[in-house]
Amino acid sequence: MLVALPAAYLTSLIRAKRNIMNPSKQESEFSESIQALCHAFASLDAVSLTPLSENKIDSIADSVTTALSNPVGFPPLSSAIVPGDQIAIALDSNLPDLEKISSALLNALTSFGAGEITFLLDHDLPQENHDRLVSGISNRARVERHVTERRSEFRYLGPDVSGDPVYLNRWLVDADLVLPVVSHRPVLSLRPQRSDLTGIFPTFADAEARQRHHLSLQKNQSGNTSPEETSDPEAMTGTAEEPAWLLGVQVVLSVACNQAGEIAGIQCSSLESLKSLPRKNHPSTTCDFVTAVLDGPDYHQNWKNVASAAQAAARCVSEGGTIVIWTNLSEENQFEGQATDEDSGINGDEDFQSWDESEVPFMLLESLSEDYRIIIRSRLPAEEVERSGLGTLETTEELTRLAMAFSKRGLLRCAHLHVN
Repeated sequence: MLVALPAAYLTSLIRAKRNIMNPSKQESEFSESIQALCHAFASLDAVSLTPLSENKIDSIADSVTTALSNPVGFPPLSSAIVPGDQIAIALDSNLPDLEKISSALLNALTSFGAGEITFLLDHDLPQENHDRLVSGISNRARVERHVTERRSEFRYLGPDVSGDPVYLNRWLVDADLVLPVVSHRPVLSLRPQRSDLTGIFPTFADAEARQRHHLSLQKNQSGNTSPEETSDPEAMTGTAEEPAWLLGVQVVLSVACNQAGEIAGIQCSSLESLKSLPRKNHPSTTCDFVTAVLDGPDYHQNWKNVASAAQAAARCVSEGGTIVIWTNLSEENQFEGQATDEDSGINGDEDFQSWDESEVPFMLLESLSEDYRIIIRSRLPAEEVERSGLGTLETTEELTRLAMAFSKRGLLRCAHLHVN
């Protein structure tokens, strides 16, 4: 069973040893390790559990412009923008090629006559990637990092279905048009009424709302909806999309990934059309050994995505089976430069109550480890990971030897992007 060590303690352990390898070399070597893993699993006749294509778009800029000009269920975005409109773009931190997508959006929206443009990022994006995005955009747009506790950074939106107040980031509420940009999840959510496909809630809500949302998910582990939630799939009242609906979100840019975590397609859709995009059920058959890979750039390699990958793999593995998370997680890309509310000058008595969200992934892993054996491949010190109750391995040779002990093996690529 996973030992529930405090997240702050785990942070201090992982920071103890630094790896000074060049980040681009790290990503290259990780990519090579995935190729070796796939080759090994092919020789073992492993089951492919990945509902993703192998396609890759030729031009991100062209695809973004085409998508914005031809939305599904909505007129061209250029007709929805009045010259000088303030635009807020809510970016999913799990997007691939974040900088290229942002640059393409900026160019397209500027050509449509948009005024001031603000890119809003969740607080879990590493500072290095935030700085590169700022540098690429230069002085053409604003880039803001979401904080969760400082009340002055929020606007009151209204009560939720339970009567609790909903506050959202002020850049979203004050904008004339809000465009969420999200990673398309190809698999049906375990909790469709509680999964906001727009990425607005609870990502850009206050700390207290985020905590309430987390506690609500804990109380509904079975995936059943509460009595307050509507059974009408077209309705917004009582659903996770309600805050986005109240905010006035009408269109969403959805980015689909291929098996390697690269962009396979980009589509702009109305909120209703987004909800109706085809998604697959989890596999009807299960394996007793599943390897879940965190394909994608280095900023995708974090504990939150490790937990998401484990959750996705749990849908494909038999109870008591083994899950291996193949990740490039390290002390640098996990903890260095993380934006904290302490850095934001929070000191008012009216600010929202602090909540340590860094413990959430470990809580999920602890829960999953009650039914499955979980092993992680990472660049973290093995002895420190093992002290948290998780198994470790380092090489594809070790993984192959372990996999041979099981009769039915499965491979899940881009596992962290499968479910909400």
